[in-house]
Amino acid sequence: MLHVFVNDGGLLRWAREAADDVGPLPDATVWLDLINPTADDLARAEALIGTSLPTREQMAEIEESSRLRVAGGALTMTVTALVWADTDEPRIATVSFVLAGRRLVTIHDIDPQALLAFRRRATHGQVSASRGELVLAALVDGMVDRTSAVLRRTGVELDVLNRRFFRGRKLRSRGETLDDAQTLKRIGHAGHLIGKARISLASLSRMTDFLARGDGWNSGKATRRWAKTTLQDLRGLDQYARFLAGKVALALDTALGQINVEQNEIVKIVSVLTVLLFPPTLVASIGGMNFEEMPGTDSLFGYPSALGLMLLSALLPMIYVRLKRWM
Repeated sequence: MLHVFVNDGGLLRWAREAADDVGPLPDATVWLDLINPTADDLARAEALIGTSLPTREQMAEIEESSRLRVAGGALTMTVTALVWADTDEPRIATVSFVLAGRRLVTIHDIDPQALLAFRRRATHGQVSASRGELVLAALVDGMVDRTSAVLRRTGVELDVLNRRFFRGRKLRSRGETLDDAQTLKRIGHAGHLIGKARISLASLSRMTDFLARGDGWNSGKATRRWAKTTLQDLRGLDQYARFLAGKVALALDTALGQINVEQNEIVKIVSVLTVLLFPPTLVASIGGMNFEEMPGTDSLFGYPSALGLMLLSALLPMIYVRLKRWM
């Protein structure tokens, strides 16, 4: 799918008709957004910017030299973006930025939330950008803001979990359910999400550092200044993500510790009940023997005496256990 945005008096305008045509793209094009592009879409984009675009195999490479390079007069940068963060299966998707002159081309298979939101704003004519560098800065800022929001939401959820752990079960809120399996799932999901976010932050940090240095690329002062500021924000977010990773480890250790304590309590209760029920069982076993010569078999008070002895043999160990505070 090909989305074409042109410069219309300093504002981005969605040229829907240009994407549907088969001819050359407009010369006023500022941003080309390629989602699962076909061979024809790639050919039209390459004809406009005058250089080749990265293939899926090149986008999947992890070497620094393959992800950040200057070739054919164009700057090619590939990053990993956090996607599907609001679902149970967050992922990282590869996004390539190709900056050629005043034009920007983005290539991706999955639509990150930041790119989708920016494209919707540009479709309604709410974005002021006359050059590809400005579009690049806006897209990266959107990705950083999106990752920041995800980390902030995850931090709030971890705070809720940790407060519940250290508040204790006797002080739980009304209507609060205590499901250990669900709690472990929430902790694991938070850790998984933070790990994906850190991968994305590291990738964006490498790209902005590359732009800030300006190695082999004659970027403007405004772009380098923006890159340095964004790099500081990314480093701060990475530190916050590390802090959240520590909270995940604390929550996981606390949850496993509480589960272990609960299991020990259950085993202790079962063991004590076994001890308490052993004397009455012994009395009943002896009294229930079927021998011809049994003392008290013909006694009028034999049965009540056996019941009383069973009750007494259960009460005395129970009183002893309570005095020892074993239960």
